[in-house]
Amino acid sequence: MSTTSMLPLLADVSPTKAVIAAFAGWLLWLDYKRASISPKVEPVGATSLPIPIIGSWIAAIRFLRDPVKAVREGTRKTKNGMFKITTHQGEYVLVTDRAKVSEYLRAPDDVLSMQDGANDQQQIPFTMGYGVGHRTYHTSVVKGPVTKKINEKTPDMIDEASLALDELFGAPEEYTPFPLYDHMAMVVARIANRIYVGTRFCRNERYLRAAIDYAQYVVISAELIRVLPDWLKRIVVPYMPCTTYRKMAEVYLADFIRERLEERGDESDDKPDDLLQWLVDAAPPIEKTVPQLSERLMALNVGSIHTRVMTFTGAPYILAENSEKYTAMLREEVEASLVDGRIAVESLNKLPKMDSFLRESARCSNLGMLNSPTVAMQRNARQQFTFSDGTVIPKGAKVGSPTLITHYDPEVYANPEVFDPLRWYNEAREHGTAQKTILTTGPNFNVFGAGRHPCPGRFLATHEMKIILSMLLLRYDFKFADGVKAKPLYIATMSLPDTMVNVLFRRRQV
Repeated sequence: MSTTSMLPLLADVSPTKAVIAAFAGWLLWLDYKRASISPKVEPVGATSLPIPIIGSWIAAIRFLRDPVKAVREGTRKTKNGMFKITTHQGEYVLVTDRAKVSEYLRAPDDVLSMQDGANDQQQIPFTMGYGVGHRTYHTSVVKGPVTKKINEKTPDMIDEASLALDELFGAPEEYTPFPLYDHMAMVVARIANRIYVGTRFCRNERYLRAAIDYAQYVVISAELIRVLPDWLKRIVVPYMPCTTYRKMAEVYLADFIRERLEERGDESDDKPDDLLQWLVDAAPPIEKTVPQLSERLMALNVGSIHTRVMTFTGAPYILAENSEKYTAMLREEVEASLVDGRIAVESLNKLPKMDSFLRESARCSNLGMLNSPTVAMQRNARQQFTFSDGTVIPKGAKVGSPTLITHYDPEVYANPEVFDPLRWYNEAREHGTAQKTILTTGPNFNVFGAGRHPCPGRFLATHEMKIILSMLLLRYDFKFADGVKAKPLYIATMSLPDTMVNVLFRRRQV
């Protein structure tokens, strides 16, 4: 049939039918693409149904409704420590065997890419900016001056934490409810931005609120757009809240950044000593613009605010639920570490019981910097990868490890279901070894990732945690109201601490 003879037939096709046909064709293409990179690994849910599209969507819906159940089911049913789950964003191979976790983490970046995994998980090129996802010079800045200057910046961090706690919690004589998650987000934002941009902005409530809201909406936006094709993401993202808050922050920062670029430059010996200047010094020419530097600062705020609050909030929640069991022990240690009655760099390095408590609370809360209970340490295959047992991960597939399983492995942890605040403190003394802290990464503890690419900001994050928790213990009594508990929320591969629960605070009764 010639093209001319087809014209009358095409004219009879309504726009609605054409859209439906195009959408159906796109779904079939997606299913074909999924099948072409699907590893030959035991599936969980309905991925084995031989019906195009329907089988994978049934499995995705089941996973969305109860991701914890799906992961536990996969672990129980498989014998080789590996299974695959189906989500609306595609399939993931989850690895629970410790040797295999170490094996895939050792793979070169051009085979299994951490950056591609992060870009996919957080949709970084769309939610934070193309440069953040593909020109990652900020990583060397975090590993370099940010980490090296932690001790030097500690007095500023302590000062900002003290002011923030005074303003947010005050000194109530009676137990008073406070939204702990929201207040911790503000405290963390102020401490981080004291190092990032100094006092000019670290106390600017509008800027801080934009940074906090941006950090939260990046996570939500990434979950929503991951299923879309890239061309549609480019259309949708400019109208999403994450873009609104990023542009709002740029309005506040624009003159500040422009001043650095125009007046300070790279050659001045009298440079400000903050993250913005370190970024200006390290940025390639294409990144030395107001929009790009603002974009980079906000991306680092995501790591500083959202993920650190997620990691840290579990500790005070545990204390609030068990105030009579753990508070006195930790408070006594903090008081013994004080230098001239004050928190100092030296005191923060003398808190082995707190180190143990923070590591254990992170293990049990399953809410880490680079992971979730279901998919942690994600790597995306740039090339085919083959495990030692012959299992093949095709190019384009995604691999991860569920902390829900690895953090509760009975072969690694004695009584893994029991929260033991001194687990690591006692282990070190029993075996005469160095104590493991929350900073100690590995295939069985990956709050800050593991392998070749642990989180570069983990040292600063831990330092902030210890400052805040020390101050809370010294200044306040806090607990949950009777019958109240924090309840984490699991949504597909995303997990969140309880952001709504209130904690009762009062000025410490001595």
